[in-house]
Amino acid sequence: MFSKTIFKQTLKANFKLWFIFTIIMSVFSGVLIAVFDPKTLSSMSDMVKDTPLANMLGSTTFLGILSQTFYSVQGVILPLIFVIMTANSLIASQVDRGSMAYLLSTPIKRSTVVRTQAIYLVSSLIAMFTILSIVGVVSVQAFQNDIDFNILDLLILNLGLFLLMFATSSISFLFSCIFNLSKNSLAFGAGIPLAFFLFELMGKVDSSLEGFKYISLNTLFDTDAIINNGDYWIQFTLLGVIGIVLYAIGIRVFKGKDLPL
Repeated sequence: MFSKTIFKQTLKANFKLWFIFTIIMSVFSGVLIAVFDPKTLSSMSDMVKDTPLANMLGSTTFLGILSQTFYSVQGVILPLIFVIMTANSLIASQVDRGSMAYLLSTPIKRSTVVRTQAIYLVSSLIAMFTILSIVGVVSVQAFQNDIDFNILDLLILNLGLFLLMFATSSISFLFSCIFNLSKNSLAFGAGIPLAFFLFELMGKVDSSLEGFKYISLNTLFDTDAIINNGDYWIQFTLLGVIGIVLYAIGIRVFKGKDLPL
């Protein structure tokens, strides 16, 4: 069911990529928290008033700004790129290069291989967002300890972003399991998540394009509901269920499909 040897090899092969994206995300988060200034942001809000950018800026509270910047752009696109690259490399790229044939020539079962790769991808996201949460809390204590806000809301934002990436990674992993060629895996495993990101962003920039966000998985990560004590647990649950189901389908597909070995 799980191979420690394969997990260690996968961890070693992908550690540099994971480390780079985790550091970049943490730096972005820390810097945005450190430079937050209510007065400056209030002035910016007045400047973009009655323009499409006003829809993106939204609330000028501490968590409001974070939700409309980091948790809508940098914090989404950076792990999204990591997920796309990693999911493809774990299965489809290895089949494409022929290294999967070598791996499956060992006594290790195909089901064990694909489960181990799925476990690595999910655990790498857990580690990434755990570090991001720690950096966020430490940065708030170091730079914004005079701001009155609930630190739990910041942690819930990180949980919601993790669940979004968990569901998104399941899409990329599914197509990595379906296709034997990297170009096909990336066409769908990258194309669909990137389309979701752009659709949701378009809906925020222009109210006339709001309909696009309703066909985006990213809409389930409702930052406004989190910072305004709204209802978000149903969306969180849906993201978790989508991730579990698509990972299960991907594993099943890879176990049963013909491979060019």
